[in-house]
Amino acid sequence: MTIIIALKDKKNKRIIFGSDRQYSQGIICGIVKNKIIEKKVNITDAYYNELDTKKIYLGLSGSGFISEILEYKFTPPDMNEKQTFMEYLYDDFLEELRTLLLDKKLTGTHKEVFDSGSNIIIVFEDEIYEVFSNFSVNKIQQEYTASGAGWEIAIGSLYTNLHYHKEMDRVEIVRQALTTCGVNTIYCDTNIDIKIIDYT
Repeated sequence: MTIIIALKDKKNKRIIFGSDRQYSQGIICGIVKNKIIEKKVNITDAYYNELDTKKIYLGLSGSGFISEILEYKFTPPDMNEKQTFMEYLYDDFLEELRTLLLDKKLTGTHKEVFDSGSNIIIVFEDEIYEVFSNFSVNKIQQEYTASGAGWEIAIGSLYTNLHYHKEMDRVEIVRQALTTCGVNTIYCDTNIDIKIIDYT
């Protein structure tokens, strides 16, 4: 299990993306290298000419093998310059990922609904998105989101520090939320990673 947090720092035009490093399987737990994955997406025109390359950041809670698939096996499809990112997620990115997972028989369906057994937080440019286990997508409207075993504890920590300790640095707010989850749940640890994603 996991804790993944994304917090938008509008004042400094950045998103703070953090996670713990623990994985667990039954009563066994261990450490993973990194739960935040960085991939590149080619932006193309109508004639498939490459115009630009942008980064997409993914943090996954749930089935650890999907993280490995995303990092080592999955190449994001090209994004058409006229697509919104939400259109790209539904029509291309998640459709290709779903096909790969089903073809490899790594996930399946539950009552005829696709079920990856995992949630993904995605950061792209200046926005945060949460992808649920059925691959439905929510564009986050508030400052932050959290996913994984400790998400309720994380939300409480984030809210408290953002509203009652307004002078606190946003990176420290994320660090404290991750640490609070690590201390207070058996499925998270205090060995944490934080990535700063700047945007313009």
